[in-house]
Amino acid sequence: MPSGDGWILRIRVPLGRLSRRQAEGLAALMQAQRLDVIELTQRAHLQWRGVQPEQHAALLRGLRALGLLDQDATQEARRNVLVQPCWQPGDATHRVARQLLQRLRQPEAPQLPAKFGFAVDLGQRPYLRKASADVRIEVSQDGWALVRPDGSPYGMAVPLERAAEEAMALATWFAQRAQGPGAARRMAAWMAQRRRLASELAPGVQPDAGPHAFAWWAVLPPGVAWVAAPWGRLSAAAWTRLAQLAPLRLTPWRAVLLERHARAPQDEAWITEATDPRLRVAACVGAPGCVQAAGDTLRLAGLLAANLPPDGWLHVSGCAKGCAHPHPAPTVRVRPEGWDWIGWGRADVAADAHFNEVEPLIDAMRRNVGRQDWQRSEEGGVAR
Repeated sequence: MPSGDGWILRIRVPLGRLSRRQAEGLAALMQAQRLDVIELTQRAHLQWRGVQPEQHAALLRGLRALGLLDQDATQEARRNVLVQPCWQPGDATHRVARQLLQRLRQPEAPQLPAKFGFAVDLGQRPYLRKASADVRIEVSQDGWALVRPDGSPYGMAVPLERAAEEAMALATWFAQRAQGPGAARRMAAWMAQRRRLASELAPGVQPDAGPHAFAWWAVLPPGVAWVAAPWGRLSAAAWTRLAQLAPLRLTPWRAVLLERHARAPQDEAWITEATDPRLRVAACVGAPGCVQAAGDTLRLAGLLAANLPPDGWLHVSGCAKGCAHPHPAPTVRVRPEGWDWIGWGRADVAADAHFNEVEPLIDAMRRNVGRQDWQRSEEGGVAR
């Protein structure tokens, strides 16, 4: 897809896992094509920015050689599956995800909207509740698989061996209804419009809440090594060093897990400490990478992170779309002249204040963000 600095080439990694050969192969491709940065996305994908049309064919050949390219674009578009990154070979998450991928590769699989996706989250606790997905496969209270449409707290409890089949049935059900002009293209929006879940699907068990998107590091199992990419970006040199460490598990938190490591080695290019304030700031790429951004978000995010209270977190958005964090939060929205301050809300709501100088903005942030926002977000509340 085109962007402000060239094309964006996105890589959907099967099961979210890269072997060392694949990770090192991506590093070699970046070096050969002189790509400076690799990005980790909120959908546990990888992407390159600034790709020029003449580079595209060579990059596709390289991805195909690494086993990271689908048979065709239609198959790749369907294969939008987010997998709980702490899965182990042969466990419930691994088995169901493989079954789902196999079904999505079949010619009879439903034609779904471009961003429609699945989340396979069958660990001991939900990790992906805050991540974008339309059909969620989780664990019910009695240990069965709970196949749940996004936007509803209820779903169908089924045996694990039927989970992929029921998820596909739910996706087909949605595809038949998401037709025509004005039809919702995401499950949560469709549910909000229709409010007909109880009459069309058998209600199941209400799942427990998952971890907050900003606190994912606090709920990982002991001994899991992780590396977070500042603002989701790693240089080609940093990715090369990371690729040499271990097989990598991609996450929707703009971080990777390192297999067979109890702790990730420190490196100035990435984050390994949970106390790093950059973990509590979500920021989009901003200008010039995005043509819709009104200014430089990454530099601003770095400045604000350095002044963020220890118990606070923040969203910095280059425009009203809020791509980096589509949920309510204390938000700074970049404007052509200055910055909008939103005490609590998405990036598309009316601002509470506007600042033309950065010091008053920092002061407003310090006075208005804090631990109460974590609880507010978990409860789905609004600013009081």
